[in-house]
Amino acid sequence: MVKKRGNRWYFDFMIRRFRYRGAIPEARTKWQAEKAETKIRLEAYENRYGGSSGDQLLSEFIERTYLPWSRANKRSCRDDELNTKVICDFFAGRTFNQISPLLIEKFKKQRRESVTRYERQRAPASVNRELATLSRIFSLAIDNGIVETNPCRKVRKLRENNERKRYLTQDEERRLMAALTARRAHLRPLILMAINTGMRRGELLSLAWWNVDFQRGVIHVTNTKTGRDRDVPMNSEVSSILLELKRQGEDEAFVFRSRKTGVNLTDVKHGFNGACTDAGLDDFRFHDLRHTAGTRLADAGADAFTIAEILGHATLQMTKRYTHATDERKRQAVEALSGLGKNVVTRLSQRKSGSRLTAAK
Repeated sequence: MVKKRGNRWYFDFMIRRFRYRGAIPEARTKWQAEKAETKIRLEAYENRYGGSSGDQLLSEFIERTYLPWSRANKRSCRDDELNTKVICDFFAGRTFNQISPLLIEKFKKQRRESVTRYERQRAPASVNRELATLSRIFSLAIDNGIVETNPCRKVRKLRENNERKRYLTQDEERRLMAALTARRAHLRPLILMAINTGMRRGELLSLAWWNVDFQRGVIHVTNTKTGRDRDVPMNSEVSSILLELKRQGEDEAFVFRSRKTGVNLTDVKHGFNGACTDAGLDDFRFHDLRHTAGTRLADAGADAFTIAEILGHATLQMTKRYTHATDERKRQAVEALSGLGKNVVTRLSQRKSGSRLTAAK
């Protein structure tokens, strides 16, 4: 079908549930527009005009194109493998042009209402990551000429409120250290390093000795989450820990080595969770050690820029969560409000007394 708007003709038709529309600037009459539209329609049938039909199965594209691309280009390819499994299960047997924003909304709702393997309500952040993966799949399909539009752009993500404010108190740290004995003793230097450097678990487990500069007193952190290398200063406790570990494993490549495999540690979840249970720490994760470091830096008077540089944040927005109500400077500022109020009342009383004395004279 052709339509005229102003001085220009336009075509608009559907093929295999896919809509084709656009301008025909060379047409001057309806007959010319219809002739051009016939040619465009024929080319669309032959999958030349617009370059896409969307008839490929989503699961087939994920397996043959998206996952190989993800493994070659993304550090989070393991997450993509998990997310795409969920996506393939829900959209099984569907082609790209059969996936609409309404169907994606149904997927979002179903995932939000489902429970995890631990029988917990699925977090909005988890669903949003799955939606982000689906959107990236469509974007790659557009780049490869499979489809022309991304329906995920019309679907709003769930609102997230996953900011944690869990950190170790001094008493909790003492209890945790007391639980790191016997078969968990090898975790003690790792956890102390996390508290005193704010390094992520992956950064610590992959730390090699050639990244430790004892002369300058810094740790060169590479292969970071943000992709930016950074230098973390060593305090006296970190230096002592590293010197002792170096003495124990003089010829080793990695700082934290597994006794079983002979290479670097890859997972400490089981031992760490057991230590937290024995120490009576509720809802405490390894990443909260990093939060502990950020909180203590803020309490010690470090500004947001310094904290961001040490922890390796890409933006100051992430750093704000560490400068919360435990900051001693904030307590002092609030206490100052009380003192200011009393001073104002005193000055007002003195002014009134002075005014009465002047009037009496």
